[in-house]
Amino acid sequence: MQKRTYYRQWNDGIPGWDTPRKAHFFKKLFGRKSATAVQLRPGAMPPEEVKRKIQQAGVGKVVEILRIGYDGTIDDIPIIVEILDITEEGFTGKIVNVERDLIEESTKTVVFAKRGGGTIEFRYDDGDINEIKEAEDTAIIEESQDIEALKEVLSALEKDDPILVAYYDKKRRGTVNVEGRLLATNADKTRFRMLVEKINRIELEEKREREFDIKEDMVIDIEIV
Repeated sequence: MQKRTYYRQWNDGIPGWDTPRKAHFFKKLFGRKSATAVQLRPGAMPPEEVKRKIQQAGVGKVVEILRIGYDGTIDDIPIIVEILDITEEGFTGKIVNVERDLIEESTKTVVFAKRGGGTIEFRYDDGDINEIKEAEDTAIIEESQDIEALKEVLSALEKDDPILVAYYDKKRRGTVNVEGRLLATNADKTRFRMLVEKINRIELEEKREREFDIKEDMVIDIEIV
């Protein structure tokens, strides 16, 4: 008769518990699980591309990030963040919240919890980033300004015309879109005053007057709406 193998441990009394079966049991119980595939939302950048873009920008740079929602729609307005830290798994960004500061100057109640300040943690494999680009440098914006074209637009406008003005906020390092009505322009059409009713499409509780100098305030575009 063939002699069975027994092990004098917790498996005493279980005949046939030979070495190969024991090894298979432990491998199945404690073996490493295979890596879970990254779930990218439609239109999302692959993790390695997100990592490359962030490392290319570097700590201290301001970037604009477009994210994709659960329903697959891409955000209309990018999240603007200053990169504080970069690791092998992701990065930390301090939110540069242009509109929150501007809106709260003209709002009695606290709004914009959705786009509050503070920091946010990103993982390269979050799978919801559609685009990353460095925020425009002031020198680049100044070079791209077409002052003469802006003056022509102002010359064609009349008082109370509904307008949209895009300008670069140097302090907050971001582009702002304000909507409202034209109140007045100076003789050479380099300065104008408007009643601001919306900031980045958010309606203000209290409308406010704002005067712009096309060059000093880095006005990018003026159009009638």
